[in-house]
Amino acid sequence: MARLNTERYLQARAFIYDMGRPLERLLFEHDFERAPAWPILDVLAEYQNDDGGFGHGLEPDSLTPASGALATSVGLKVLADIGAPATHPLVRAAVGYLRATIDPATRVWRIVPQAAAEAPHAPWWEPEGLASRFNDFRLNPKADIVAQLHALDGAAPREWLQELTADVLATVEEFLAGGSDGSQAASLEMHDLIGAVRLLDAPGLDAAVAADLRSLLTPAARSAVAEAGAGAGYGLKPLSVAPRPDSELARALAPEVRGQLDELIHEQAEDGAWWPVWSWGDDTPAGAGRRSRVAWAGVLTLEALRHLQAFGLIDRE
Repeated sequence: MARLNTERYLQARAFIYDMGRPLERLLFEHDFERAPAWPILDVLAEYQNDDGGFGHGLEPDSLTPASGALATSVGLKVLADIGAPATHPLVRAAVGYLRATIDPATRVWRIVPQAAAEAPHAPWWEPEGLASRFNDFRLNPKADIVAQLHALDGAAPREWLQELTADVLATVEEFLAGGSDGSQAASLEMHDLIGAVRLLDAPGLDAAVAADLRSLLTPAARSAVAEAGAGAGYGLKPLSVAPRPDSELARALAPEVRGQLDELIHEQAEDGAWWPVWSWGDDTPAGAGRRSRVAWAGVLTLEALRHLQAFGLIDRE
């Protein structure tokens, strides 16, 4: 397999330092240079509002300062990734926000707040038709939020979390209802599938729930990855559902993962970064789309390095 050589690794490192947000720089230092976690907590706190939710462009396609469920799921993932305790004030406040803002009738969260329309944002966050575009928010961002609450063991009330987990499993079963040949995978939208797989990978997930999700998601992921195909472009990638060798679906997608790891090394830009393949288009406030694109490049460069490190494919010396 191809490997990321030292020079290209250092170019990626330099990009994160020169162009990435402080958050990605600190996460890089934590993951690759054994830096402590507390500076990450300090920077992440700048994205959290008084209501406990996260905003302020933490998810770079929505630059509203207002709290939103998607941004909060991103914040929770950062907290889970660095091993923040369930009792940490950032965690407790975020869980309080989620408890207060879940729709009591549907038990879902609106993916971005209404206020997102008042700030620079990607066209897919336009409020008109938002719910229909995102399957009424039944899995996105709900499945990922539930996954992070499991990872942050003890952060959420146990009974409430069990109810939400059962909701996600039932929704996956509903969306994938059909035959057993994997053809039903097309009915599970890409981000819905990624969120459900993150729940499958969550530590501490009940064994019976994990077994049910595994049986549902394995053929769904295989079919969706095959349909998306290899190469650059926006779509489901094997590493999106098998990001580490110990991921639940890594064995089932082993050839596809190996292929994407090779592609990942060849897709690195001359400046050392991995750039997003999507954009806001030309009709955006001055500079906002560019700022989002640069922020995403930092996020994706860190993500690419994490994938390559997890599979032992970086030569750092």
